Amino acid sequence: MTRGQLAVLARNLMAIGMVTTAEYALLEAIITTAKADAFDKGGRPIVYKSNRQLGYDINKSPGRVSRILSRLYDLGLVTMQDSANFKRYPIRDGEGDIADACGIDLRVLIARHHELDQLVRQKREEIRVRDSAARRFRDALRAARYALASSTERGEAILGRIGSRVEKIAAFIGSARYAPAQVLRKATMLLEWLADRLRNVNRIPQASDIDANMTCTDVENDMHIQITTPRPFEARNCSGLPT
Repeated sequence: MTRGQLAVLARNLMAIGMVTTAEYALLEAIITTAKADAFDKGGRPIVYKSNRQLGYDINKSPGRVSRILSRLYDLGLVTMQDSANFKRYPIRDGEGDIADACGIDLRVLIARHHELDQLVRQKREEIRVRDSAARRFRDALRAARYALASSTERGEAILGRIGSRVEKIAAFIGSARYAPAQVLRKATMLLEWLADRLRNVNRIPQASDIDANMTCTDVENDMHIQITTPRPFEARNCSGLPT
């Protein structure tokens, strides 16, 4: 394990939202303060800078540094090896070399590197999937609204019901950036279906559109029976999204 690898891990933890910008700044300052050879096997990467010195490094008050350190400790990213009087200082051997220290211990971060790295990869994949679902939802919402505005074959009453349903879905989702990917996929499927019906397009659902957790009352043998609903735009009982 190297100091650079821990610095990259700290930055990645900030990228996925596990630590804040201030927490990352302090963690990076602690990592870069420790000597490079302290991260070798058998090393003791313990930083004995005071809160005042660390605060100077990241432009924070000592009290703020203390609170951030408590947060990093709660997250399991650092441990504290303070002296009996809660001071931090190096312990030197008979030759004057630093043999040990009382301070902020980074060994727990080294021990958890693989676990945290896997967490970063998992969160990044979740973010990628959610962002992809959000983009498709926004495209479907724009397409549905455009289909409503340009439709000339439907009466005002039908267009009003469809428009109401589209806006209910949009209001239910709110900000697509923060909605779960599964909910976004369901909403996208409904919006695309509404837009296709407005354009008189009978789209064959793709495998990615089908969700076993979403069912409607007009279903038989897992297939939607169109002829059972003479007025397709009236409210129906679909779970998971507003009607």
